[in-house]
Amino acid sequence: MKIFNSKILIIVNLLVCTVIFSGCSSSETDELSSEEPIHQFAIKEGKRLFQKLCLPCHGESGKGDGIYWASALDLTPTDLTRFSPTESERIFKTIKYGSEAQGKSNLCPPWKNNHSDEEIGYIVDYILTL
Repeated sequence: MKIFNSKILIIVNLLVCTVIFSGCSSSETDELSSEEPIHQFAIKEGKRLFQKLCLPCHGESGKGDGIYWASALDLTPTDLTRFSPTESERIFKTIKYGSEAQGKSNLCPPWKNNHSDEEIGYIVDYILTL
């Protein structure tokens, strides 16, 4: 009887430990996976806004070869594929305040009156995927 109780106690302890530890790791996994849809939404929304606002000059690939550049601009738009995540604030400010506020031409307009900081952030997120 004593051996039987010891075996049951060991099995119960193992099961409790398994549940506790598997619960911890699954919650960490849940946290990580719950961030993924948010990031994917930001990229998708950023792409939609990029296509509306930036594509005509910067082109679909972001290399500065859009249709407006090819037909009407004297300057080559910035190649957006060369930016790294460390430059996200610079990209954000350029979109929000326009390229002139960054010491460049006045051809890239400020979007601060038309789009929220959140939307501009989505565009930055998308640009960093190019």
